[in-house]
Amino acid sequence: MTAVPDHVADLARRYTEAWCSRDPASVAAFFAPNASLRVNDGEPAAGRDAINEVARGFMNAFPDLAVRMEDLFVQNGRIVYRWSLTGTGSGHRVRIHGFEVWRIGDDGLIAESHGHFDAADYQRQLAGAGPPRYFDEFDVRARLRMPELIDAMERALVEFSAGGVEQPVRTVFAFGAERSLFGLMPSYVPSLPALGAKLVTVCPRNAERDLGTHQAVIVVLDPVSGVPQAFVDGRFITEARTAAVSAVSARRLARADARVLGILGSGVQARSHLEALMLVREFREVRAWSPNAHRLRQFAAETGARAMESAEAVVRGADVVVAATASPTPVIMNEWVAEGAHVIAVGACVPTQRELDPGLVERARLVVDSRAAALREAGDVVMGIAEGRWTAAHIAAELGELPARQSDREITVFKSLGLAVEDLFAAHLVLHASR
Repeated sequence: MTAVPDHVADLARRYTEAWCSRDPASVAAFFAPNASLRVNDGEPAAGRDAINEVARGFMNAFPDLAVRMEDLFVQNGRIVYRWSLTGTGSGHRVRIHGFEVWRIGDDGLIAESHGHFDAADYQRQLAGAGPPRYFDEFDVRARLRMPELIDAMERALVEFSAGGVEQPVRTVFAFGAERSLFGLMPSYVPSLPALGAKLVTVCPRNAERDLGTHQAVIVVLDPVSGVPQAFVDGRFITEARTAAVSAVSARRLARADARVLGILGSGVQARSHLEALMLVREFREVRAWSPNAHRLRQFAAETGARAMESAEAVVRGADVVVAATASPTPVIMNEWVAEGAHVIAVGACVPTQRELDPGLVERARLVVDSRAAALREAGDVVMGIAEGRWTAAHIAAELGELPARQSDREITVFKSLGLAVEDLFAAHLVLHASR
């Protein structure tokens, strides 16, 4: 990506400060005399006087206007300036995100700017009410970017482990003749601010119906009034944020020279983990195995992974291993795992199932996303405690405590259960992302 010139970065910094100054003329001064400023699909404001009036309108609407620069980069020869705005207008607190695409003139000033923001959301916030928005899976996919999601998941985990999140352990119960699972996962994050809950079902026989086994919706509420703001399809968020959290674990705990990735599984989690993990380590070889031979061949053909004849063949010699199957019994045996490996376990989310050989868990340095959840839900943890193999003290850290690898020979295990705060951070990205 082309670097932003220093003089443009300085202009963007001072431009941001001007918006917070209560002086609309100071904003207009960053534009060339004959410049234009267009907002969404409206008529462009031409010339400094017209741009001055646009700035004056926002400053009058929000006496406590605060603008923050979120990002600045070059795209297709233009400067993209991403911003967030907060302020109180018409008695209601407003927080919106948007961006401007700039053409910089020879004089170093903005010659042309086209701004974009969600006008419907802006009006809804100004009114303090209105119908909640709905984001289907297509909308979610269009708005979530894996690099940003990985960073957001690290922030979510840090907030959680630091006690900055109000969140009970999820409520789960079985329902129906098939004894499928229904889970309720609420969370409140003051720092965003955001309030909401994920409603999730796990229906294993959905595979026979050509449906995903995991279905979910995330309800986002106004953190002050409790008014519903949005309903966000949670199936893809669950898929993507799980892999993003695993990537955080690999970024913290996998060896820097990790080159061989092993994946047990061939479904959506296998695909999302491959995408996410390739962003944090430079893998030269990807191996895969699945009990479903047809899906394994398809996964290998679509991703370039090497289809292996057994789970053991995947694990032996791998630097990072992902267990992404629905198996209720161990799929990774202790003797297969080499010194220095990092193992990521994302299945077995009930206390009566385990996906790792208990000898491996006992041998490894164990990291979890939540101690409270792991000691209640993770069979890989609670079954070992019940068998007298270890105590709760065997959990070395939560991932949000940002543990680091202690040696190149150390084996690390990250047991992921999934947290509501992760879903809420991801939904927040969706609501505030530029398309």
